[in-house]
Amino acid sequence: MWVKDVRNYDVDIVENEKVLYSGNINDAPDELKQRETKDMKISHKRLIIQI
Repeated sequence: MWVKDVRNYDVDIVENEKVLYSGNINDAPDELKQRETKDMKISHKRLIIQI
């Protein structure tokens, strides 16, 4: 799945245990939206996306 396929969620986008973006997925930089996800999980009504 691609990051751009996720819609209308508050997310944390994480790479190598470092948070690259935190906020609504609709406002995320296009560079991050073009990345493929490795793992996703829901934590406290937030989607955690590993890239």
